[in-house]
Amino acid sequence: MKTAIWKQTLAVAAITFAANSAYAGSFTTVLNTGERTGGSTSNTLTDAFYISSLPTTWTQLASTTSDVFSPINGNVVGSFIDTVWFESDTNSYIIGSYFKLLNNTNGITEINSVVRTGLSDVDTLSAAWTSGSSVYGSGTTGYRLRDPARSDYVPGTYSATVAAAGGYYDADKVAIRTDVSIGENNPNSGLYLLKFSAEGLTYQWTDNAVRIVQGASTSEGGRQFAEMWIAGYTVTQVPEAETYAMFMAGLGLMGAVVRRRKMAH
Repeated sequence: MKTAIWKQTLAVAAITFAANSAYAGSFTTVLNTGERTGGSTSNTLTDAFYISSLPTTWTQLASTTSDVFSPINGNVVGSFIDTVWFESDTNSYIIGSYFKLLNNTNGITEINSVVRTGLSDVDTLSAAWTSGSSVYGSGTTGYRLRDPARSDYVPGTYSATVAAAGGYYDADKVAIRTDVSIGENNPNSGLYLLKFSAEGLTYQWTDNAVRIVQGASTSEGGRQFAEMWIAGYTVTQVPEAETYAMFMAGLGLMGAVVRRRKMAH
């Protein structure tokens, strides 16, 4: 009887382990060198960055949907959703990027990179992705988050040697490779997530915060290079108490000067 119970316990443990390991991914630290951070695969069961759903410990703080216009003829080619969450357990912010290509008739047929700016105050970033359709209720699972790097967009001339030497490093940016294409049955990205400590930091809505890039390609219909800059959430430092106090004191002084002038008249 004890043997049977022991075997049953092992069986339950095995089932539990299998359920917990159905997806291999989690948030993965982005290299602080400008090199591309590996681990992305086309199989969600082995993709180091893939998570099956958003943690229940997250609280959504802000979300904005924007039209994306073609720089070639000015027509709308897609939509972009930018969202900020807070995770109290780890005192972290998470910024999520989601792009959906709505048509491919305005000179934009493929998106090859999403570059976020305004991250120079963030020392350590980790990245993950999940299904955009499960969060926003439209589109397919989405093209995976691929090889994030603390750099700007680097075209096909990317050199691993240059990257290893820090030649592409840009602390203000994170470039995420993607392959959104209606013609290739990838009409939308996944939800790309960047996580960082909230200690001393906050977020703000900023013009030209996100750069969406269509890379040039002679082998894919002569696709031309194009870039679309849109507003998004960036990171900024929380003013120190002394700075804030000086700011308020300055406002008070200005108010006093204005009152004296009014009294003088």
